[in-house]
Amino acid sequence: MWAMMTMAVVPVSGKKRPHVPDSLQVINIEVNGIPIRMHRVEGGSFTMGGTIEQTDRDVYTDKPAHLVFLSPYYIAETEVTNQLWAAVMPERESLSPRGYPQHPISYVTWTDCQEFVRRLDSLTGKPFRLPTEAEWEYAARGGAKSKKHRYSGGEEPDSVGWTNHCSGNWTHPVARKHPNELGLYDMTGNVNEWCEDWYAPYNLGTAPNPCVRDSSEGRIARGGSYDDCIANSHLSIRRWYTPETSRGYIGFRVAFTLPDDPMMQVEEEKELPLTKKVKVGGKKLQFYLVPVEDPYYISDEITVQLWKKMMRKNPPSKIKSVAAGMRPSDRMIFAERCSREAKEVMRVANAEKIVTAVQQGLITTSKADVSERDKNKSVQQLQKKRKNRKKLTLLTELVGVKLTQPDDPVLLQYKKENDESRPLRMVIKVN
Repeated sequence: MWAMMTMAVVPVSGKKRPHVPDSLQVINIEVNGIPIRMHRVEGGSFTMGGTIEQTDRDVYTDKPAHLVFLSPYYIAETEVTNQLWAAVMPERESLSPRGYPQHPISYVTWTDCQEFVRRLDSLTGKPFRLPTEAEWEYAARGGAKSKKHRYSGGEEPDSVGWTNHCSGNWTHPVARKHPNELGLYDMTGNVNEWCEDWYAPYNLGTAPNPCVRDSSEGRIARGGSYDDCIANSHLSIRRWYTPETSRGYIGFRVAFTLPDDPMMQVEEEKELPLTKKVKVGGKKLQFYLVPVEDPYYISDEITVQLWKKMMRKNPPSKIKSVAAGMRPSDRMIFAERCSREAKEVMRVANAEKIVTAVQQGLITTSKADVSERDKNKSVQQLQKKRKNRKKLTLLTELVGVKLTQPDDPVLLQYKKENDESRPLRMVIKVN
């Protein structure tokens, strides 16, 4: 099973990317007179899963959001149509209705798709396959050009996809709605699309080119369909079916990777460890990887003992366990001294970085972060909300929060306070 983690393109090993000719940005292939347009998707890293813009509901199957590294690949501009299916598999009719050549093929099993890509490979000489789940989501989000839309190509589902809100409960010709940032059509709605992977729960971590190849669950299908409501058509939603499932709302699109792609010759990204320990002041300080657009490591709270060791004076706060209440200039001096000793570039964590790490469930706020009055008020508000939102995570032992909602009262209060008043944490950026 693959480990994972959260969108930005990250430079590969610090090397300059080679130039990719324009002729490789879109590859036109013809099969028995039927064209296939394959769009290039540049490699990089992105946030996979239930990111903030995707859903405000507690959908456990797309959590946690996690960081994935992908090599460059090509993916089809549209779903495989009835016309293309007939050109490749003339003797293998599907149950998809005849007389609709530009409608996406449906009623095809995952096993049928494997036979299709094998034949397509033989006819074209290109290594066709189904996209992996990670490749599918990255392409649907718009790859490196992503504008972080909830749906593939925009915020208005009716303008980019066919759902039960506008489909009339039927498939429609491909490429009739607006494309996404990469020029791809119908990645929201029309038909769900088979992916290569088996279903497996997400894990917090990083993974290069992940694909689940062994599981007791079904095969993944992504993208929503004409039969799905708008609420179930956002890009992070996941579905899975047995490989022999045949439904009118399931089709597929194809992908391939070119072995001689100039970018494939660049050294791949190295997997980032989830935690790291840095020796400062004679002791090891624990850091946690925060899987966001710009990944960084955030430390445990700095103890009074470590502060005194590095600064040779007590912090002004009366809190005995953690260092808080220091002037900005003293915080910067502390960061510089830690950086020099550890030979790592450390910076003081601001509110945004701390709150993001709390929302990811990597750290918890401490007793020193929020006054007892504000904390009790927040708990009451959370308990009141719980009546309408069963899975809302409450304060952890009335001290910290994990995997909270973005509008959690504790975090909102936390953002309002001055950075200097909070316990000190350090940050190390990945790049």
